Amino acid sequence: MIRIVQRIVELPRLVRIVLVALLALMVTLALSPMVDELYFRLLFDSLAVVSVWLARVLPSLVTASIGLVMYAVGWWLVVGTVGETPAPRLVVLWYFGVGLLALVVVVFLLIRGVSLVNLINS
Repeated sequence: MIRIVQRIVELPRLVRIVLVALLALMVTLALSPMVDELYFRLLFDSLAVVSVWLARVLPSLVTASIGLVMYAVGWWLVVGTVGETPAPRLVVLWYFGVGLLALVVVVFLLIRGVSLVNLINS
C-alpha cells in the first residue's frame, strides 16, 4: 500500500495538481445534487422569507466550500509546497478513495440522468 502512495507522491508536480483538482471537482459534482435536494426540502422556504438572495445562493456556497476543502486537503497531502515532495502517508490512499468514490457517484448520476431539475420536480 505504501508503494502506491509513494508512486502517487513521486508523480510530477503538475500531474499531482491536476489529480487533486479533478478529485475535488468530482466531490463537488457528486455532492451538489444531494446538497440541493436537502436544502430545497428542508430549508428553502424558511430562508426565502429572511433573504431571497441567501436562499438562492446558499446551496452553491455549501457545495463550493466542500470542494475547496477537498482541494486544500489534497494540496496539503499530495502536492505540497514548491520543491517539496510530501511524505507518503496512508491518508493519501483515503483521500484518493474518497475522490474515486465521488467519481463513481458522478458516473452513476450521469447514467441515471439526475439533475437539479429532476430532483425538484419529483
